[in-house]
Amino acid sequence: MKNNKSIISNQISADQINQCCNDDLKHFMGHFFQLEFNWLRNAYTTFKDFEKYIILIYLINMTLKTYNKHFYNISFDDFYKSNSIEIEKISVMELVKKLFITKETARRKLNELSKTQIISRNRKKIVLLNPFKFQKPEGNIKELAKLLKYISMKLKKNYGLDDYEEEEFIKLIKKNYTHYWHHFLNFQLDFIVRRRKEFGSIDNLYIVGACTLNQSFNIKNTIEENYNSVDEINFAEFFTSHPHNKLRGLNPTTISDLTGMPRASVIRKLKILTEKKILMNNKKNLFSLATNKKNPSFKKMKKLFLDNQAALRIFLKDMMNFIRA
Repeated sequence: MKNNKSIISNQISADQINQCCNDDLKHFMGHFFQLEFNWLRNAYTTFKDFEKYIILIYLINMTLKTYNKHFYNISFDDFYKSNSIEIEKISVMELVKKLFITKETARRKLNELSKTQIISRNRKKIVLLNPFKFQKPEGNIKELAKLLKYISMKLKKNYGLDDYEEEEFIKLIKKNYTHYWHHFLNFQLDFIVRRRKEFGSIDNLYIVGACTLNQSFNIKNTIEENYNSVDEINFAEFFTSHPHNKLRGLNPTTISDLTGMPRASVIRKLKILTEKKILMNNKKNLFSLATNKKNPSFKKMKKLFLDNQAALRIFLKDMMNFIRA
């Protein structure tokens, strides 16, 4: 058994994680954007309703929080075998405050989840029912494992630490599901909620995510230089293919195909996002992230990006230390 001294001395540090992420930032961000877009796509596919899904995920995460508080770990398979799971008392106002939704929206979505027998409500008591398995995150676990595999590979290269295969990460996450997934959902909910405030809705964020993922693929093939730290990133350059006149954006039909959203809805959202100057379109009606440094939206996007990077790296540090413990 490892003693406390060896556990502490063998902890992966924030500086080590930062070095691993910055070692090849364009590939690291490509893994991350793929994880985030697939998570949003899974969310949308489940109910075609982000608000309903986020409420459900919040309720599930509250359950995982309770398990962690009492040092109660349940595997992935056992968790999804349950016919029902009761969570601690929760109020509509808590959902309003934590998820930045209106009271009317929270009540309506809870009623819809109840009518479709996803949850059962009795005053403030809520029980998660089968088929809450609709959000069973098999694909999300695989994407997270890919990102952790990338960090593991860099830790071995830079610091000589043990490397783990993708399948090993999947097995460890599923074995310690309620512990590890609680930390992942904490990160995800914070990520989604903060961006909703800036973009106006999660639907808008989803479309921005499709354009971001596309540009990250372009970056892998066109940008040769690396950056020594995330703070040194020229945000406009990082999210723009080079040269600028060869920028490859996405048209509304492709965005609709990628997201599963109706084309008419995509066009309506694209108009909002271009008016907010979060996205821009060219003469071919191809949409990409707006990169005009003088735009207030650009400054907000950059701040969101840097804030998220800080939170992401803390999350990755914690996950790698959990797995190595």
